Amino acid sequence: MKTLLTYLIIGTVFVVIETLLPQMPFGKPNLLLLLVLTLGLKEKVSLGGPASWLLGCLQDSLAGSTLGLFGLVYLILYLCLRSVAGHLNSESPALLLFLILAGTLLQGMVLIFTLGFLAEHGTYWRQIVAALPGQLAVNLLAALIFLQTSSWLRSHARHFGRKGGLS
Repeated sequence: MKTLLTYLIIGTVFVVIETLLPQMPFGKPNLLLLLVLTLGLKEKVSLGGPASWLLGCLQDSLAGSTLGLFGLVYLILYLCLRSVAGHLNSESPALLLFLILAGTLLQGMVLIFTLGFLAEHGTYWRQIVAALPGQLAVNLLAALIFLQTSSWLRSHARHFGRKGGLS
């Protein structure tokens, strides 16, 4: 339960960060997608499934879209990744970049498919497809920044631990 709450708090912080970022012509980074992909690599279905769905519902409640749409999309993304996660090297930075690429494209395809059942008119898919290249670039940039930041934090944590810090 603590871990689920931690993921939800991190997701809330990511949503606030996304909200505070200025609007760019090609979109804003989808930080919740990064978190769902991390869940898919690291967490078992009993924790990652509900967390992914709740993170999607959090995005739905703040973005004003159909409640449950992103919950379903993130749950599908999580389950797809979880099904192959045992065969992947989860420590590889290149894997995270590939997963962002594949996850962004799969998210777009699942959105188009699910909106096909929910929307009254069929022109929504053009907007999703037109936004995909820009969204992909922004998500890859956010993943690179995330990788650099986490690498920097790990190296400083090791350095701090060697200097006789609080250990």
